[in-house]
Amino acid sequence: MLVLLGVSAKAQYAFFPQEGTIEYDKTVHVKNLLQRYIGTLKDDDFTKKYYSEILEKVEEKTVFKKKLSFRGDEMSLESVDSTYSPLVNNLLNGGLLDSRSAIYQDLKKDQVISKFDISGSTVLIQDSLLDVKWKITDEYREIAGYQCRRANGVVLDSVYVVAFYTDQIPISVGPGTIHGLPGMIMGLVIPEQHYNIYASKVSVAAPEIKAVTGKKKDKPMTRIEVRQTFKDLLGRWMNDRQFNLFIAPMFL
Repeated sequence: MLVLLGVSAKAQYAFFPQEGTIEYDKTVHVKNLLQRYIGTLKDDDFTKKYYSEILEKVEEKTVFKKKLSFRGDEMSLESVDSTYSPLVNNLLNGGLLDSRSAIYQDLKKDQVISKFDISGSTVLIQDSLLDVKWKITDEYREIAGYQCRRANGVVLDSVYVVAFYTDQIPISVGPGTIHGLPGMIMGLVIPEQHYNIYASKVSVAAPEIKAVTGKKKDKPMTRIEVRQTFKDLLGRWMNDRQFNLFIAPMFL
């Protein structure tokens, strides 16, 4: 009996799921992010006073729930509906804290499609997969019951990211558009955006991979086109530091 139990436990440990769903908690350090954003504003910027007043009252941090579904070379990511404070909702509607993107990736086709709303308008992005430069380290930690290894990366030319991936789930994706590691990203930290996102639960039940589409009026754009569109709209009010802090989360 002991031998059989040992074999069973070993077989269970060696199970490498090819499909399933993962629940994530994304923790945004609201005050830290807002302080950094305010620091990019000029003293005569009319929004500086507005955000400074919010900073005094808003909570220290908030958590956004995400659900990732994966099968083979495909994945989809969606936000789980939750209730937030009025101040957090104001920041969300202004494009801060979380884009609440719906994301679909096909590794085989080198394709990522994402959709989100900002100030009442829908943005639909269709492009190739992000280019991430990785350096794998010898640091390990356990996340949601999986042994994970740390990797440091750079994306969008200058955004530093820290990821913890497991080769026990052999698909090269994660909770967003960042990918390219030899296994599922179970933890992700983006210091510039003052957030971290960690897996809390893994289910190996058959997933529903959700396609991301827009309405007929929603024209798909590349990341370059999205960046230029927002630059044309906001460039006169935002300096480069402020704009880069605003635009990066749309692509991550």
